[in-house]
Amino acid sequence: MFPLNLSLNRRHESIRLTISCPLENCSFEGKTQYISPYDICMEVPTTQIKITLLKLLNQDVTISTGNVTVTGTVMGYTIERDLYLIGIFINKPDRAAWKRFVSENPRPSFFTEIRHVSP
Repeated sequence: MFPLNLSLNRRHESIRLTISCPLENCSFEGKTQYISPYDICMEVPTTQIKITLLKLLNQDVTISTGNVTVTGTVMGYTIERDLYLIGIFINKPDRAAWKRFVSENPRPSFFTEIRHVSP
């Protein structure tokens, strides 16, 4: 199992995603802040989600973008200003399709962010 990486030390151009959770009968849109072949950190305006995100923790959700639809599990979230940052781990049966999307999609351009620390 791969740990969910919310460190956000790798960035890319944002990809719009639609998330739906059949158990809670909700769906919302957001954009990626971090993406890998195994997990996603997405940002969603707090006004878009009408339920408590605690209900979504460890729940399976459907992730859609363009012609790709995969499932994942909500592993965590945090609030930053007026945004939710939601971490989603791609479920194992869908990783090959998601990995292919990440590698073939020309939009993600990964780079290492340099953080300067003053003494």
